[in-house]
Amino acid sequence: MAKSSTFFGLRRGSTKTHTFSVVNGKQITKDRMEGGKDPRTLSQMSQRCMVATIGSAYSAMKSICDHSFEGKSAGMPCMREFMSSNLKQIQISKEYDNGFFGFNNYKESMLKAGSYIISKGSLPAALVDAEIDSVNVSGKKVTLTLVLTTNGTTAEVAEAMGCKYFGDMCTVAVMYPKALGGYGFGAVRFTYQSGETVLESFSVAVIGDIAGATPTFSAKTLKVEVRLAYDLTEGATTDNTYMTAITSRKVNGSWLRSPAQFDVTDATPTFAAAISTYPVGQERFLNGSGVSSSTGNSSGSGSSPTPVSSNSDEPGEGD
Repeated sequence: MAKSSTFFGLRRGSTKTHTFSVVNGKQITKDRMEGGKDPRTLSQMSQRCMVATIGSAYSAMKSICDHSFEGKSAGMPCMREFMSSNLKQIQISKEYDNGFFGFNNYKESMLKAGSYIISKGSLPAALVDAEIDSVNVSGKKVTLTLVLTTNGTTAEVAEAMGCKYFGDMCTVAVMYPKALGGYGFGAVRFTYQSGETVLESFSVAVIGDIAGATPTFSAKTLKVEVRLAYDLTEGATTDNTYMTAITSRKVNGSWLRSPAQFDVTDATPTFAAAISTYPVGQERFLNGSGVSSSTGNSSGSGSSPTPVSSNSDEPGEGD
């Protein structure tokens, strides 16, 4: 360790080889230590697996989720809300092995299917009766369908989308399995406007892993053919392709949103499969690790019990 006072003033921070700090007005310089203690316990690796999984999801969904949480500023505040909300969800999924989330393998950064919360807000949920009608693997297309049970007017379509006033928007998010692995994510936005027909009453825009979208309307049925930017995996079906929707409305200069969450079941990999790829270190004995064994002597002979080693690979008698 060295103390120094230089013409350039007192320094703080680190370089590749040194760490600088100031103590009692004196410059302190230390050699920077490489590495550090990282026992990689199961608890630590489990947390890293979950955080890495959610982080990869946010990266894939950032085009929407960095401004989709009502009352949160765009950017970092929305990212923190996404991470916090979904960490609670994925911890429950891990604990109960319910298949609501797929987990990322070690050092894997692609999006896995999961029941992600992608929006929160005070508006009613949008397109609750819409569904993915078909998946065309060779054509790289997914078709979304909304069937109205009433007269099929423009006002009814708008109501289903949560659009009440001109300028309101309904954004349909799609998550689909890619041939290259993992999932693609993109969205189709419908903006409510004045028009004589249903199709003329909504302008269409796309973002993310979606190349385009074409709506059609007939017989009280709205269909949206979504053209994907990447090839679908051969096993893509309506069961492993997902959608949810967000309504947006600007009121007094602030954006209101509707809540939106994907509904995923039987997601892969499971937590058990994913954590097996992580370099989990040895757990500490005082923290609950090791082999449990009864040390009592049932024969009553008074002889000392046989010591048990948590590192032994040899089976005991009777095994």
